[in-house]
This record gives sequence, structure tokens and C-alpha cells, in this order.
Amino acid sequence: MGLWDWIMDRLTLDRPAPVESCSRWAQTGAVATLESPADSSTPSTHASANRWWAPEGVDAVENVEPPRPELTTEARALESLLISHFDGHDLKMPPLVQAAERVLGRLHNPNCDLNEVSSDIAGDPVIAASVLRMANSPLYRGLNKITALRPAVTRLGIKALRTLMMHESLRAAVFLGKGRDEWAGRIWTTARASAHIMHGLSVFTRIDAEDAFLLGLLHDIGQVIVLRIVRADQARTHEAVDDATFDYLCHECHQEFGELVAGAWKLPPTFCSLIADHHTQPAADDPLRTERLQLQLCDVISSMLGFAPPASYDLINMRVVRELGLTHSAAFTAFLDGLPAELEEAFD
Repeated sequence: MGLWDWIMDRLTLDRPAPVESCSRWAQTGAVATLESPADSSTPSTHASANRWWAPEGVDAVENVEPPRPELTTEARALESLLISHFDGHDLKMPPLVQAAERVLGRLHNPNCDLNEVSSDIAGDPVIAASVLRMANSPLYRGLNKITALRPAVTRLGIKALRTLMMHESLRAAVFLGKGRDEWAGRIWTTARASAHIMHGLSVFTRIDAEDAFLLGLLHDIGQVIVLRIVRADQARTHEAVDDATFDYLCHECHQEFGELVAGAWKLPPTFCSLIADHHTQPAADDPLRTERLQLQLCDVISSMLGFAPPASYDLINMRVVRELGLTHSAAFTAFLDGLPAELEEAFD
């Protein structure tokens, strides 16, 4: 079992059930059925029948913006309220988990004192249990089971600890407070699926696999702010917000709010840039061109598989696939064939 296998196992432990949170999208009939993958020993072609990435009669090859729903007067007022917060004024950012914030601060120094890191982790029983579980996972465990934090921290190392701290902080941010749990569930499920998809795509783009995982997990983090503002407005006005309106508001506002959260969490500049603008077609000389294209492809795949508001495309002939050089890659289409089963297993 590799790091990614362990992470996906870890994400399914003691968490709200993910599949039900996507049920509204799945019921539309516009998403792919998660079936066993086709035999990948034979080179794939986009003309192959019954493949989710080549739906019959669909020839769209450009990303389609979700349509603006018919907004009520109250929904338009809510949209204006969200936009008024784009400058971050009087807007409280979701905090990092306190122990995670201290640990991440120390991990910026490659020569940090691991005794101090262990002490910080010990202050949060949930994170401490996660660290011990990870240290004793098949990837890291040695001859003896570790039961103390200090040797567990040493065994894991900085990169694995950083990944775990960000995961725990995002989970806490998504599920903080009360309200419509299915919205939080959908945001969390999409983040998890995106992390898996981005990790898999990194094989073809040669982006660092762990960076790709974290980008998938965090790129839509601004939706957490939308969720909080909508919940607060509902509590104040007692006006219901339907799912289509919530999805639209998330799409319209998540990049602006994501940039604010990324800054508050002191994410690396490259992450901040990608979170703030990952839907725009990148320029030819954009140093983050490949990362932006990969995120766009990830979003397309999420939509086609039902982990985001559904859309249909001729995936293999899409511009983003061509620009990543994957149109004629048999390995890429084999990856697509196997992806639904991998995701289904991960969420089982």
C-alpha cells in the first residue's frame, strides 16, 4: 500500500458518509454509472462503446459554464452579499486546526525540532490518533508497532505530516457549525474525489504527486466560505436556498473566497495563485500552465462522474486534453476506464 492508498483509506474513517451527499446529482441521470473498468490490456480508443468518457451523441469539447438559474429576489440579494465580501472585510476566515497550524509553522523549517512537533500534535487527540495510525500503516510500519508520538513523527517525515495537517484542517472547516449537512457533504466528497483524480493525472503531467493531491483537495476551498455565508443568511432571513442556487453561488464565488482562505492559511504562492484562478484558460507562457490545465481536466472528470454538477463532454477530444498531450495516449484512456471503479472502491 502506497501513501495515496493509505490517504484514501484514512479519509473514509469516522467521516460523514460521502455517497449520499452526491445522490442529487446522481439522480439526474446525467452522470456515469460506476461500473467495473474495461480490460485495459487492449489499447483504448475514444470510439469504444459504453465508456463514460465518450457519451453517445455528445460532441462538446470546451468547458461549459453552468447556467445561471432563475434567481429569486432573495437569492439575488444573497449573491450581492457574497460579492460584497470579496475584499475580505469583516469576513472571518475558517482557521486551521490549532495543533495543525502550529505543526505546519514548524514544518516550514526543514531542521525543525521534532520533539516540539510531537508536543504540538499531542495537544489534539484526533490528530495524534491520525499520526499514530499513519505511522503504523503498511507503508510506514517497521518491525514493531509504534505507540508514542515522537517515533511516529520521525517515521513519517515532513511531507507526510504536512499532507495530514492540511487534510484535517479542511475537514474541520467544511463540517464546522450547523446547517444543511448535505451541502457540506457534497463539498467534502468533491474535494476527496478531486484529490484522487489529480493524483492519478499527475502520472501523465509529471506534477509532483503529493502537490497534485493537495491541489485537488484544496482548489475549491472557497466553497466553505459560501457555505458559511449562506447558512448565516438562512438563519437570519428564514429564506430557503435551493440546491441549484447554492451550486451556482459556489461556482461564481469560490475562486475569490479561495484566494482569501489560501492567504489566511499561508499556503505556498503557487497554491494561492492556482486556487485564485483555475478556470481561466492559461496563457502559453504561464509558468503554472500545466497545473491549471490539470485542474480544469480534473473538474471535467468530476462533473462527468457525478462528483460535481453534471456535464457531458467528448472528453478525449477536449481542448484541455489536447493541450496536455493526452488525446492519443492509450495509457490515459486506460486510466479513464479504471477510474470509476477506483473511486467507487475508495468511497465504499
